[in-house]
Amino acid sequence: MRRSTAQPFASRSWAITLLIGLAFVGLEYGLRCKVQTADARQAHSWLDLTLFLCAYLFMFCLKPIQRAVQRKLCQRALHASRPKTAR
Repeated sequence: MRRSTAQPFASRSWAITLLIGLAFVGLEYGLRCKVQTADARQAHSWLDLTLFLCAYLFMFCLKPIQRAVQRKLCQRALHASRPKTAR
């Protein structure tokens, strides 16, 4: 019985996905700090709410992103393991 190639790529695909998520959170935090320092007099509750909702929606995108990354990693491993034919 053949072992599945999906298991070794699961942790790598989650790591890549979490790095994408970390970059997304960093961009949100940087945007918030930039807007906050630009005009500190106004309350930015709308900005906080928008960033929170974007982060919440991004959480639902993590699993599809992970699946896509894992599928690409498995495809690359499959193509790399095939012997090349001479034409």
